[in-house]
Amino acid sequence: MFQVLAVSTNTYHNFSLDDALKGISQAGFQYLELACVRGWTEHFSLQGFSEADIRKLKEKCDLYNLKISSLSGHSDLSQPEGFENLKKAVDLAVMLGVKVVNTGSVEKESDLAVFYQYIPDLGKYALNKGIKVGLEIHGDVLKNGQAAKKIMETINHPAIGINYDTGNCIFYGDSLPEEDIIHCLPWILHIHLKDKIGGYKVWNFPTLGEGKVDFKKIISILREKKIDVPLSVEIEYSGSFDHPVTYVDECVKKSYDYLQKIIV
Repeated sequence: MFQVLAVSTNTYHNFSLDDALKGISQAGFQYLELACVRGWTEHFSLQGFSEADIRKLKEKCDLYNLKISSLSGHSDLSQPEGFENLKKAVDLAVMLGVKVVNTGSVEKESDLAVFYQYIPDLGKYALNKGIKVGLEIHGDVLKNGQAAKKIMETINHPAIGINYDTGNCIFYGDSLPEEDIIHCLPWILHIHLKDKIGGYKVWNFPTLGEGKVDFKKIISILREKKIDVPLSVEIEYSGSFDHPVTYVDECVKKSYDYLQKIIV
């Protein structure tokens, strides 16, 4: 089980893609989740990419013996433009041979009307291209597994699932992921392995194994239910991003070593 163990390049926020690839590879990982988030961590732009850009990206990954397992194409799905941006991420996924595109959804309940209006078309677009879209546990609406279950039942589309984020479940949903994850297991198609120090709305997402998330229990649940989806490490630190890249490399390596103890 757990054939894909990756690192989100968002872990290398404010650093280059080359920095991310080097650190992820040296830590021992073989896969990465490529961050394509405009205005945040944009290691590859979804705006007007060419076949030459794709070729260069693949060459960089090959240089470090890494494969792209998923894309982070986070878009604001409270407006039609966000859905169009996400379709570009779906197109990129096809060109890269990637099967999962992750995104945020909406921040307010009042935005759900637009979200539900446009999500079927996105689902159809992704399904026709053989891609699945993972709505992340992120924000005050899709805040935990219980909330995700209701939204998934409403959407009811085979190409739309959940990117379960273990740290965000605490930050936004005030829920322990090892207890909450069971509510949305049928829809999980990707998982962000994110640790957490502190409780609700406390921004502190440390190296795996240094926080309060019971990853051993989560892994046990996934094994029992035979859920083998891409697992992507995401470290977002304590709200400050002024650390050197060597610190990020160290956090990624420690996370790899920790996961080897609880997964293998």
